[in-house]
Amino acid sequence: MKVKALLLSLLVTLLLFSPGCLDDENVKDGNFVPSFSLTADDGEKYSSDNLLGTAYILHFSASWCNNCRPTMHAVSNQLNDSLYLVVSTDSSDSPKLSDWHLQVNDSKEDSSVSAPFSVGVELSQAFEINNTPTLILIDREGMVVSTHLGPLLEQQEIDSFWAQLE
Repeated sequence: MKVKALLLSLLVTLLLFSPGCLDDENVKDGNFVPSFSLTADDGEKYSSDNLLGTAYILHFSASWCNNCRPTMHAVSNQLNDSLYLVVSTDSSDSPKLSDWHLQVNDSKEDSSVSAPFSVGVELSQAFEINNTPTLILIDREGMVVSTHLGPLLEQQEIDSFWAQLE
């Protein structure tokens, strides 16, 4: 009986310290971005491999997320020289990426979002995205630096988020 209790205790202890076994997220800050390949509405292919050497933001959204649009405008305009990718969590957005992009641009008269739009259901599942907008900051080595849940609208907030790369 003592041997069974000891083995059970040992098993529980191993599970607690095994990476990913009891975590509530698959990919956390400080881990490498999972392997991905996305084709965006600009016709370009973006992948974890071809983005090595470039810092970027993955913005998880969906066409039905009206609260995401202001964040898209704010981040795209504030970080206009930085790579910013909009990634839909909804597979039904795939055939209408260009329309969605136009709707986002039409949602604010004096602003346009130049970021490429793509669909990445598997990528959103790997990050266990449950809320939109969710923005994930990736460094040049492909490491997840930071995750921001919810709107990101203020210049100072956006600059602070991006500055975590330094």
